[in-house]
Amino acid sequence: MTTQTLSGEQPCFRLSQWVTLRLQLLWAYEKSMGDVSTSGEGDSYGFQSALLVKKGWGKAGVDRASALRAGPGQWLILGQGRRWQSFSADCVLLSIGFRFQYPTGEAVFEEGFPVLADGAEFPQLEREALRAMRLVKKHVGLGFYQGERQVSMRDYLLTQNALRLFLIELAGVFAARGIGVPDMNDLSPHVLRALEVIQNMPPAQPMKSAEVARLAGLSQTHLDRLLVVETGHTIHQQIELRRMQLAQDALQDRAASLKSIAYGLGFCSPSHFHSWFRRRQGVTPQQFRQRSSW
Repeated sequence: MTTQTLSGEQPCFRLSQWVTLRLQLLWAYEKSMGDVSTSGEGDSYGFQSALLVKKGWGKAGVDRASALRAGPGQWLILGQGRRWQSFSADCVLLSIGFRFQYPTGEAVFEEGFPVLADGAEFPQLEREALRAMRLVKKHVGLGFYQGERQVSMRDYLLTQNALRLFLIELAGVFAARGIGVPDMNDLSPHVLRALEVIQNMPPAQPMKSAEVARLAGLSQTHLDRLLVVETGHTIHQQIELRRMQLAQDALQDRAASLKSIAYGLGFCSPSHFHSWFRRRQGVTPQQFRQRSSW
């Protein structure tokens, strides 16, 4: 995707394109980060987060070399993908975690991270973050919001609306910094259908490429070719990307055992899950969980 150059402007696409975006609020909290260790430079995450330092300091970036340091009253906004982060022993954060993605899984805002912003320059950003935190605490409860979690329509709409209001202010920060967004390429109906099928597959029953192709209305060979052209990945690779996202999300629940996570994701054994995750992520599931700091 090519990147639009924005300077105080907001991206503009067709309504038919906007409705294909994925929005998901993952958490909203304020807490001490004293028990969180420094993350490894190879760690990669399928979400974005915005951190307002209330006390102490936080450092984060794609890696240690690119990390920026934020003190009290400053925002650190982190992109999707590779991340390194570290916090002072007395650090307290207001943190919002979310996904704002194209149907391909790419983040709408994917370049220019990390972003450092003074809270005094964007006061409405903190107000919307606090509003989101109060709403989710009241209507959903604190924690990392797994995709399989059951919520009422009212609670879902309230929290989604809170995320949208927060993203409006966050987009203003990006526009002020001249951060662009990729052009939204038109995907073929068959590719959109395939991505939808993969996105909605039951975690414990990962789909085969042939079944995805059947549901998308094409042969596996034809759909593979289309997906590579339009997304850069084959059907199998898209399935694996989705499984990794589900695995990372499941590992955020520290009360869940690795065994239950493995079987919940459709692996035949915990050891199979361990080796699958390590090959793709570079760390074991337990190491990823220990270094994660949502």
